[in-house]
Parts: sequence; C-alpha cells; structure tokens
Amino acid sequence: MQLRSFYYKIFLVLLFSTLGIVSFAQEDDEYWKKLLTEEVENLNPVYKPVISLGAGVMGFFGDVKNPGANLLSGRNGYKLNVSTFVGKNNYFKGNVFAIIGRVSGQDFNISRKMQLSTLPLDNLGDPIYPNSSFSSDLYQVGLSLEYGFGHFFKSGYKQFRPFISVGFAPIIFSPKGDWKFSKNVGGTSVSNYYYFWSDGTIRDFSQDGIDAYRAKIVPFDRDYESDLSSKKLFRNPKSSYSQNSFSIPVEVGFDFFLSYRVSLRVATTVNYTFTDNLDNYNSAVAKQIGLKGKGYNDIFTFTYFMMNFDMFSEAKTYEIEKYFADIEYDPLLLEDKDGDYVFDGFDNCLDTPAGVEVDSLGCPFDTDKDGVSDYIDQEPNTPAGATIDDKGVQLSEEKLSEMFDQKNAVLRKEIRVVPVAKIWTRSITFTPGVIPDKFKKVDTDGDGYISFPELLKSVDDYFDEKTDFKPEDIYDLNSFFFSQ
Repeated sequence: MQLRSFYYKIFLVLLFSTLGIVSFAQEDDEYWKKLLTEEVENLNPVYKPVISLGAGVMGFFGDVKNPGANLLSGRNGYKLNVSTFVGKNNYFKGNVFAIIGRVSGQDFNISRKMQLSTLPLDNLGDPIYPNSSFSSDLYQVGLSLEYGFGHFFKSGYKQFRPFISVGFAPIIFSPKGDWKFSKNVGGTSVSNYYYFWSDGTIRDFSQDGIDAYRAKIVPFDRDYESDLSSKKLFRNPKSSYSQNSFSIPVEVGFDFFLSYRVSLRVATTVNYTFTDNLDNYNSAVAKQIGLKGKGYNDIFTFTYFMMNFDMFSEAKTYEIEKYFADIEYDPLLLEDKDGDYVFDGFDNCLDTPAGVEVDSLGCPFDTDKDGVSDYIDQEPNTPAGATIDDKGVQLSEEKLSEMFDQKNAVLRKEIRVVPVAKIWTRSITFTPGVIPDKFKKVDTDGDGYISFPELLKSVDDYFDEKTDFKPEDIYDLNSFFFSQ
C-alpha cells in the first residue's frame, strides 16, 4: 500500500508539472499572438445570400369578412425567403420567397341573405349557397425588391432598420365551404345544412319551415367539406373561374439585429390579388342576393416574425499580422536594482552583491552545486551529496556525531537551511536522442529510451537507498525524461 501511495504521489507531481508547462506555453503563445496580430473591420465584405424562415397569421379582406378582422387575426402561414444585395451601395435587396398558408371567413349577413334569396337548387332541392363560410389554402411564390433606407441609416447603425418592398407573385388557391354538419337521426348519421336565423343563431332547421319548432342551435364544425370551386358560381358555366392568379405584395417592417449573422424581422405584407374569387363570392353573387359588392378584388395579408441567417457572407472583422509589435515601455520591467546586468523582470536573485558573476537568470554561480554560491563558498570543490555548513565546508564525521548527540546539540545559529529552490532553478539542456552517461544504467532494456516504468523504478531505488543518485540527479533524470 505504501509503494502504491508513493507511485500515486509521483504521478500527481509529474501530472501537475506537465499541466503547468502546457499552461505556461499557451499563455505565452496568446501573449505574442495579441502583440503580433490586430483585428480590423472589414470595410467592404462580400455578401452572400441570406436564408430566412418565418411564421405568422394570414388575414382576409374580401366580400366574406370575419367579424372584427384585423392584421393580427387569421389562420397560420409560413414563409421561406432567400435575399441578396442588389447594387454596389447595398441600399436594395432582391428577394425570392415562398409562402404557404390558409385564409378563411364567414359573414352572417351574407349567409342570411343567401338563405332568404331565390338561389339555384341542387338535385336535392336545397340552395347551392346555404352560407358564406369558406376556407382556402394559399400557395404563393414570387420576387420582390426591398429598400432598407440605406441613405438614412448607414452601415454602422446596427440596432434596427425599417424597410419597404414591392413584388410580384403567382398564387394558387382552392376554396372549400363548411355547408353541412352531421347529426344523428334514428341512430344514423346524416348531413344537414346550416340555417341562419334572424336572432343571430345557427340552427339545424329553417326559421320559416314547418319544423322550426324542432330547431336546435348548432356550432360550425369547420370541416370545410364542400369543394366550392367545383360548384363554380351558381353552377353557371359562364361564371367558372381559374384557381390560379397573381398578386402584388407590398411589405413594410423592421429588422432587429441580434448579432452580425442573425437578425429578427417583424413585418406585414398586403397582397392585392387579380381575382375576386378567393372566397368563391364576387360582385355578381352580391347583386343576385340583393347586396352591394365591395367593388375591388380580394386582398389577403400576412403578418409574421422571421429569423434571418447570414451564414455565408464574409466576416465583419478579420485578423492581420503586424511586422512590428507595439510594446509599451515599462521602466519597472527594465530596472536592474542589483546591477548584475539582468533586468529585474527576469532576475531570479534580486539581491546579488555588486561584482559577483551571475548566470543568465541573475543568480551567482555554484560550481560544486552544494547550495552555497561560489563567492562565499570556502570549499569550492565539495563532493556531491556531502553535508556542509553555511560556508560550504563539508562537515567531518566527528562534527556530525556531535550534531546527533543530544548533550552536544547544535545551536540554532549554527544551522543553515539551504533552499531547495537553489537546486531546482538550473537550466539544463540535453542532446536529442542521446542518453547521458550517468543515466544509461536506467535504460535497463537497452532500447535507447528511458520509459516511464524505468523512471519510476529509479526514483523508487533512490528512496530505498539502492542507487548512488543524488537529489539533483533525480531532478535531471526527470527533465531528461520529458525532453526525449
């Protein structure tokens, strides 16, 4: 267990040493990268098409109107848009878009008039138009030209920007009516027309019929089971119409910039169509039932939110490499208080006496590596591993015996603690691929490489006093292992 604990400690030491070296290297790379590179604004970026996805509500403004209709009420609609700048000043955008959605409506007044008027009958003797309720799927694909008020909002203005656009788009529609509902009669489900009473209710029998006393209020089931376009207009071949038409979309809104590549659009599109039959109702029908037509073609709106994703344009900024780094002069960094010609910012020994020769780290030389600098060492050739006093002189066996004799305890003033940092701050280099002579015995398998198990065994032998390695040898062995 003790041996395992020892290996664990060695592993932690090596791990944190490695992490420290990697972290220092990364910080050093980041420092020089900041000095030698500069982020600048891309004054003339190349813009690529922007893809946008949106959803909103589609409203209808025609002959058959919903009560209280407005731009924020209606059926769901969805939009896909691809845009790109047009012109060198980027004041205009061209858009290609596709919209899929649905419009619907129901006008009680029209329904009541239809029911009371003399209308053509179907094969069962019921009016062709018992009510005005309709729902129509819409498909629209088109082009538009957009103006973003670039003359007034310059490119640096990034909070929001209004826009206006106008375009041209073919449309396909398919109106269907909710004429009937199902009810249970004698255990059998039968279809029945809706009837509109003068009190504003919708019932299953006519107000003027003999079964009026049996009438019950019924709600719209909104199944839209009847294909209105197949009925044409009053089953009159001359009144047939195409389910294809065109529209002029006029759009206004705002773009809110969330980031350089993402923005949010809030807008409303008003589509003036070239048909008056989106609701299967036109001025001819209005005239026949005694109502006045609106006098213009059908209009539908689309109010929506849309996310714009600019994924392909050039970046807003880019990095350039500088030939010279702009470094601010720091007098403290270039100061040399002890006059050893090593700046204080790089000096590991800041209080070296005047005239003492130092190494590249600003520390006095220690030739015999006994922890006592040469300029105060009275025994400059002390054997490696010898026990010394504060003047670098090796202690004799008699002196050591006295130190362990409690009756002759060493005075505190006679003890000098040599800082470990004096040993571990050496800078040692190795020839790549060449094992130093003193470490060749560590390479027990003779493969020319000191493996991690061989390193751990040498450390273990050192603590078990099975090797003649000294502390500085173990440090050098560790440094060589990581330099391989």
